[in-house]
Amino acid sequence: MPTEPETRTGMVYLVGAGPGDPGLLTVRALELLRAADVVAYDELVSKAILSLVRSEAELLPVGRRHGEGAIGYRLHPEVLARVKAGRTVVRLKAGDPLIFGRGGEEAEELAEAGIPCTIVPGISSALGAAAYAGIPLTHRLHASDVTFLSGHDVEGSRSLTDWSKAASGKGTLVLFMAARKLSANLQRLIQAGRSAETPAAYIASATTSEQNVIVGTLATLPEKIQHVDLAIPALVIVGDVVGLRERIAWFERRPLAGRRLLVARARSGRSAMADDLRALGAEVLESPEVEAVSLSGGSPLDTALARLYEFCGIVFGCAAGVDAVLSHGPTLDLPVIAVGAAAAQALSRHGLAAEVSLRGACQEAVEEQSSFFQKGRFLLVTAEGGRPNLYNELTKVGAEVEAVAAYRYVHRMPTSPLLPIDLVVLPSSSATRTVLSGDFGKALLGLPMAAIGPQTEAAARQCGAQSVSLAKEDTVASLVSLVVSMVGKL
Repeated sequence: MPTEPETRTGMVYLVGAGPGDPGLLTVRALELLRAADVVAYDELVSKAILSLVRSEAELLPVGRRHGEGAIGYRLHPEVLARVKAGRTVVRLKAGDPLIFGRGGEEAEELAEAGIPCTIVPGISSALGAAAYAGIPLTHRLHASDVTFLSGHDVEGSRSLTDWSKAASGKGTLVLFMAARKLSANLQRLIQAGRSAETPAAYIASATTSEQNVIVGTLATLPEKIQHVDLAIPALVIVGDVVGLRERIAWFERRPLAGRRLLVARARSGRSAMADDLRALGAEVLESPEVEAVSLSGGSPLDTALARLYEFCGIVFGCAAGVDAVLSHGPTLDLPVIAVGAAAAQALSRHGLAAEVSLRGACQEAVEEQSSFFQKGRFLLVTAEGGRPNLYNELTKVGAEVEAVAAYRYVHRMPTSPLLPIDLVVLPSSSATRTVLSGDFGKALLGLPMAAIGPQTEAAARQCGAQSVSLAKEDTVASLVSLVVSMVGKL
């Protein structure tokens, strides 16, 4: 008799997405988002975090807000259906899945169904909101304990909260889901014994560019939030530690706090410029998503590597070129030149050190090593389409250069609607042409833009950009300074 085909059971990861800032995702969470077949997400998970999911994965909204509507399940049936079909599912939950996230109930159902499950903790919204608001949850002089409470249920409901116990002492209280019934909850704390003058802070959209912190007391806070949109996720911190915010608050004081920037990309890898802008407080969107794909065997690269003896040096303009060449397994018995920190770091990962390191591909950086490049013939490793600007700068200083393509870039433009942008940052002419061309680029042409150099500025204007400012120097530091002067806080 024929046997039934074996069915493969999938895997579920209960993953904490953290409080909102994508930079607060754990390394493991990010790995899973980039590997999952399905990402089943709560409504509170931000678009910025969902944008990190690989394009081939299915995005499945399964969350609900404010406990609205009765449900007859612990784990959403669509999640069960997909994992039973053999798919790897990330159940992505705001904050930490086991702190007011119903993650425990979902894990119970998975265990009962015999479905493999791994729990990946996330930074709780309480910890994230407190840190980004400048409020220490504990402090040697003010509070030695902290209590997490659900502010969703009030008297007469199914609340399990012992309000008398919560109100006793002087420890810090954190009320989750507190916005809609804030007045009733704070009044119950007062009735249970907390002083009406106890400091309290209302924190909405914590850790994001829209973060809003309103400070009052148990008595005054409800009136102070009368005009706040209660649909925006928020929590409340109660205790003497709230009084420390005025001195500690750091998030709103950064020069680019509250600004949303789009950084154009043409190459894969981490953008040091984007990191610098985030450190200054900006919410940074990087577009498009770029993947470097090595060219298949029989490419011109194989031919070039077979005659390395003809060159007096090999020039790597980025990390992708290093990885593409060294994946072919050649022995590099000639001087290696790294253009930029990313290329130098990639060489180091492969156990190689650059004989010459250029700080960038601009004219000034190349001229600093002009005497070296006059020694003979160099092999320049590029992507398909080349690096014409770098090639030209090398030939200007007297180098004889042969360019060879080792990889190609795959660019994926965003498919979701573009969020409001304060400024477009253009770090290279190739990135400029990539992001400003096509339908996606048309929506950006009327926005102010900051360009790193004359060639980048010219590329932007050729694409139809209407307002482009030029950095004083052709460096990342100068471009970041320009961004701060254009949209930063004075």
